[in-house]
Amino acid sequence: MKKCKNCGVVVVDPTEKCPLCKCILETCEDEQEKTCHTRGMYPNASRVVRKFRLAERLVLFLSLTAMCGLVLANYFWQPFIAWTVVIGLILIYVNTALRMAITGRVGYQSKTLWLTFLGVAFLIGIDALTGNYGWGLNYVLPSAVLMLSVVYLVLIIVNRRNWQSYISMEVLQIFLSLVLLVLFFAGVIKDLTLVLIALIVSVLLFAGTMIFGGGRAKRELYRRFHI
Repeated sequence: MKKCKNCGVVVVDPTEKCPLCKCILETCEDEQEKTCHTRGMYPNASRVVRKFRLAERLVLFLSLTAMCGLVLANYFWQPFIAWTVVIGLILIYVNTALRMAITGRVGYQSKTLWLTFLGVAFLIGIDALTGNYGWGLNYVLPSAVLMLSVVYLVLIIVNRRNWQSYISMEVLQIFLSLVLLVLFFAGVIKDLTLVLIALIVSVLLFAGTMIFGGGRAKRELYRRFHI
C-alpha cells in the first residue's frame, strides 16, 4: 500500500504515481498502515474544486464587468481603444490561467509551458498595440525561455525522486533556445545577450542532468527519444 504525501491519499492500485497530482508515491510503513486506513482512501476533493470553480466564475464575471466599463468609457470619453484591448488581453490571460489551474486535465509541466507561451503571446501583442517598441520579442521572449529553464531546475531539486521526468522539457528548452538564435540571425530579435544566456543555461541544465544522472538519465533519454 502506498501513500501520496502531497495529497494525503492512500493508493491501493499497482502504480508508482499519485492519480491526482502525479507525484511519486511512498510506501506506508507497517506501523502506519492503520493510520493510512483510518484517514480514508481519498479526501473530499469535490468540495475544494467547487470552491475554486466559484472563485473562477467570480473572476470571470468581474472581468466582463470591467470590460463593459471600459467600452462605455471609450464611447463617452476620449478613445483609448488600444489600452482597452491591452486590459482585455490581461483579463483573458488571468481567466485562462485560472481555468487551466482548476479544471485543466494536463500535468503541471504542460500547464507551466502553455501558460508561459500564452503570457509571452499576450505581452508581444501588448507591445504591438502600444507602439511596437520591440521589447516583447527582444526581452520578453528570451526571458521566458530562460525562466522556464530556471523553473525546471527548481522542480528537479524539489522533486528529486522523479527528476528524470524533466529530461524531455530540457530538450525542448534547448530547441526553443536554438529557435531564438535563428530569430536573431533572421533579424526578428535584435538583442543577442538574453538569447545567448537562455541557450547556455538550457544546455548546461541538460548537460548537468546527463552527467549527474548517469545511466538512469541515458535510459530515460533513450526511452523518450530512442537516442
